[in-house]
Amino acid sequence: MEEKKMELLHQTKSDVLRTFLSLSGVSIGIFVVTVSFALVDAFSRSVVAGFDHFGSDMIMVERFPVISDGGSDWSRYAIRPQPSADDYMVLSGGFNCKWTAFAGASGADIVYGGKALRDCKMVGVQGAWQHLVYSGVCAGRAFSLAELSGSEAKAILGAGIVRELFGVDVRTAAAEACQAVCGRTVRLDGRNMTVIGVLSYEGKNIINLYATDFAVIVPFATAERIAGRDNLETMVAVGPKADLRDAATEEMRRILRASRHLKPGQEDNFALNTMEDLCRQTVALTSKITSVGLLVALFSLLIGGFGIVNIMLVSVKERTFEIGLKKALGAKRKRILLEFLAEALILSVAGTALGLLLAWGALSLIPSGVLDARLTEGHIFLAFGVAAVLGLASGVVPAAQASRLNPVEALRSR
Repeated sequence: MEEKKMELLHQTKSDVLRTFLSLSGVSIGIFVVTVSFALVDAFSRSVVAGFDHFGSDMIMVERFPVISDGGSDWSRYAIRPQPSADDYMVLSGGFNCKWTAFAGASGADIVYGGKALRDCKMVGVQGAWQHLVYSGVCAGRAFSLAELSGSEAKAILGAGIVRELFGVDVRTAAAEACQAVCGRTVRLDGRNMTVIGVLSYEGKNIINLYATDFAVIVPFATAERIAGRDNLETMVAVGPKADLRDAATEEMRRILRASRHLKPGQEDNFALNTMEDLCRQTVALTSKITSVGLLVALFSLLIGGFGIVNIMLVSVKERTFEIGLKKALGAKRKRILLEFLAEALILSVAGTALGLLLAWGALSLIPSGVLDARLTEGHIFLAFGVAAVLGLASGVVPAAQASRLNPVEALRSR
């Protein structure tokens, strides 16, 4: 075994550039494969978390469909009317729903104590708005029914805004520090607003409707007064009763068509989207990205495999006399075959170890809270499984060539 290590080390040193290029191909391939699978797993966990939080049955009335026909002209969706308070009211009549909510979003500047945050997300809400956000109120209180129905100058701030304007990190601060933010007055696009609540930290989520860390939640009438009706991107959301999503969807379509005075045969001028649609679109996008990554990885692994084959063929040629000597001394063909296969496997494993190290470093650079991408035992086993197959496949031809050498002719090569 020690002799094999010395021979492999000698061969590696004899052509450092060739060895480096071969290992680089294997390393890059393993790096791409591992990172791709780690990201896909992270996306999947985020999608499941989003489903668990929002519920896959939520139905949203919007202008644009999440999933459209392949040849659809998206410009025709842009001229659709925004979902309105009238749509919200006609859908709040009951039928097969447990709750309804209405929201509209726009950019806004918020100022406090000489500090300003530009173009934050102002979200005007009405109804069961808590179903539309990932975070809950962790300090202060939510809106009362009277506040939601009117245009009260009250606001609930996201955790990021509280940190930037008040220096309070809701993840680590004491409850008293978060509570002290409530009652303060901020200026939202030039209008005084009283803070009544603070949202818990959300972080980055794949499946969400509003990124609330840098959002200001206000009653819808207040948002409409500040931004103007035409500047709010609105939506109506409905939570159907259990196992009644399909029936609720058809009932919503019928109600909205009647409310908007659409004639039979006339195209809907609204879209009914679900969290399942959003999930499916996210998975489809992830699959495309993964496919491209795996294609790059395949080419890298092929290049690395050909490099290992090249190294091993050169090794056979340079060690022909040694192989002949071993055979003359009684070494079996099987031993020569296994020796070269082992060397090819070692090269492949070394490249894989480097690729895994690079993947671990790249994944560790992803900020906490953005995406929970990490190496798992499954990824490591997969990587070394690929390495084993690649190493053995790359070493078959050189090993077979070495094992078939005639000892007499091999000894004459020097």
